[in-house]
Amino acid sequence: MMTAETGTYRWMAPELYSTVTLRHGEKKHYNHKVDAYSFAIVLWELIHNKLPFKGMSHLQAAYAAAFKNVRPSAESFPEDLVLIVTSCWKEDPNDRPNFTQIIQMLLRYLSTILAPAPAVPQLIFKSENAVLPPESPGTILSKLKTAKIYYHN
Repeated sequence: MMTAETGTYRWMAPELYSTVTLRHGEKKHYNHKVDAYSFAIVLWELIHNKLPFKGMSHLQAAYAAAFKNVRPSAESFPEDLVLIVTSCWKEDPNDRPNFTQIIQMLLRYLSTILAPAPAVPQLIFKSENAVLPPESPGTILSKLKTAKIYYHN
């Protein structure tokens, strides 16, 4: 169940406001793709640390997005993020990705910018009698007082 056209205009998808007059009790038809649009605007705001549609009131921003297809500039974004943001704020909601697709795009992007985790040396506990791997149940706590800790590659 979608909410009844609630939100702040600056971050709302353009299809949520229109000049079409609805009959009393009639609802606009929209789906979760409105959230993809809002996600893109919020992501833009987080990356730029600026208010989207700067210099416009909430209503002016809504009008520009809905009737002039204006979006904030994504030209300073990394290429992979440009694809995510611009696909999420497309004018036609049917052309926007769903959140499963958005998550996949974000994971692909993160995999390109994050260095692989360094190999962590295996921690081995060594006592007078035995070499015990840390995952051995029931032995670690009893051996900790007398154990010496070594890093083993």
